[in-house]
Amino acid sequence: MIHMRRKNRKKTNSGFSIIELVAAMIIMGLLAGVATVSVVGYVNRAKKQAAETNINTLETAIKTFQLECGFYPSTLEELISEPTSRTCRGFPPEGFLEKKEIPSDPWDKEFNYARPGTHNAHSYDLWSNGPDGEEGTSDDVTNWKSEG
Repeated sequence: MIHMRRKNRKKTNSGFSIIELVAAMIIMGLLAGVATVSVVGYVNRAKKQAAETNINTLETAIKTFQLECGFYPSTLEELISEPTSRTCRGFPPEGFLEKKEIPSDPWDKEFNYARPGTHNAHSYDLWSNGPDGEEGTSDDVTNWKSEG
């Protein structure tokens, strides 16, 4: 009898069943999916914040340009290269941007600039088309509205 009990014990301690392995794989897959969604959401929020920071940097340069030159630049390029259409007596040799280049938005597209602006008629509009790359959609990052 002792011999029979040992055989039964070996059969019950033989490892994981296929159902247990499948259940564990499903749980791990669900956890990985939740983690991926969280990371993607974080990356999108970080890119929007980076676009807002770049817009703030460009706004500072534009306002400094306006104070020094007496008018707003007609293009963003005039922040790094002296305007040819009008004389700016206060234009510094190094331009108004520290890196001497117009930054791209976090989605590797150019920022949009309009002078005079549609939304800011007495100054300018500055915006990124956001992650979808389409102008006028809810994901645009602009200097005339803030996220609430």
